[in-house]
Amino acid sequence: MKEEEKQGGDISEKVEKLLNEKPKKKKGKKKWIFLGLLLLFVLFILKNLLFPGKATGMLVNTESLSKADIQEKLSVSGPVSGTQSQHVTSALHAKVKEILVKEGDKVTEGQLIAKLDTKDVEEALEAAKTQVDLAKANKEDAQKNTKAEYAKVQTAYNNALLDFQRKSSLLESGDISQSEYEQAESALKDAKASLGSFKVSGGNVQVSESYDLQIKSAEEGLKKAQSAVDSAEIKAPISGTITRVNVEAGQFADNLQDGKPMFTVENLDQLELSISVSEYSIGKLSLGQKAIISADILGDEKLEGEVSSISPTGEAKGGNTAERVIPIKIKIDGDKKGLLSGITAKADIVLSEAKNVFVVPLSAVTTGEDGNSQIYFVEDGKIHIIPVKTGVESDVSVEVSPLKEDAAFKEGAHFVSAPDPSLTEGLVVSEMPKDSTGESVSASESGVVVKTN
Repeated sequence: MKEEEKQGGDISEKVEKLLNEKPKKKKGKKKWIFLGLLLLFVLFILKNLLFPGKATGMLVNTESLSKADIQEKLSVSGPVSGTQSQHVTSALHAKVKEILVKEGDKVTEGQLIAKLDTKDVEEALEAAKTQVDLAKANKEDAQKNTKAEYAKVQTAYNNALLDFQRKSSLLESGDISQSEYEQAESALKDAKASLGSFKVSGGNVQVSESYDLQIKSAEEGLKKAQSAVDSAEIKAPISGTITRVNVEAGQFADNLQDGKPMFTVENLDQLELSISVSEYSIGKLSLGQKAIISADILGDEKLEGEVSSISPTGEAKGGNTAERVIPIKIKIDGDKKGLLSGITAKADIVLSEAKNVFVVPLSAVTTGEDGNSQIYFVEDGKIHIIPVKTGVESDVSVEVSPLKEDAAFKEGAHFVSAPDPSLTEGLVVSEMPKDSTGESVSASESGVVVKTN
């Protein structure tokens, strides 16, 4: 410092001498220009001597190493719905006579919620009953006729048998000719064949199976007709809340606009999110993983949930992409706080988490020549590179720990938040000053002079 003061004094004397010396006319203007430049140079030197900078080296922005909790999340969104949801439809071509519920009404399984006009189906039911009765009557008539016919054939057979037996005896005694015997034998065969054409079971002659088929067909028609009458009463398929009423009195139940169901019933006591997850992320998910639910309707409130279902198959994402997506469901737990079915909500699924660990910005971690992750620390004004192992990673931060023990890796140590590739081990650096809020300020604002050689 004394040497610098001595040099400054010598320069000041030279400047004073030059200023007191009278200019020669021959050099004139050029000399004054030279003196002005020299004066500026001297003033610059004096400023650096009298007011030296606060630090030297490359200027770097640093942060203090600290511990925190960190989570790796997958953000997805989808519609909210009840865990049970049933559409109520009708295949009956009948007009809606009466609607007994409105949207928001709670219903129990089997509860009557609408009635259809039954005039046509009741007429069809009566016609079906008539067909059954007619089919049964036809069978009874056939049984009577067949029984009577069977009795005639049985009598003819018995007579033919007696005649054959008598003529067999007469043939042996030579009282009849061979041709008469053969005629009796042929008549017996014909009578036996006629008797064999009847089906007898348990001593009772049976009619053709076609009569039973006619009865069966008529009874099936009756069941359908009865079902049509029953279906004119529209009932809730599950217990829950009526969330949609798409029908009005007077409309045909089987022909609603846009093919919509008559009603939608949902169990809103338990809500869930239906989400499609990219095939590139599905491997990180598992049943039971926690999720944080948010939605515009909730404001700043958050709900908790968990992954309750993962489809075993993927499906097309749609659009001009070959990417596949996998449907999953997230069950929403606890008080729903006004969350509504049908709205879109967002879920942050917690893939992994760590508590009370060292956390740094992602920008602070670089890859060394050996392939290891590393962080640039500032120790005694110089760069010290520490290889690290990374852990849980969020969108902006990452968990870190030293690959091997290093005294410089400790809470409160300063590290470079976004290191320049030119930084090397042992390089002299200056830390960017901070204001009262902890924000970095520029070198000019702080009065720092940075030397680069």
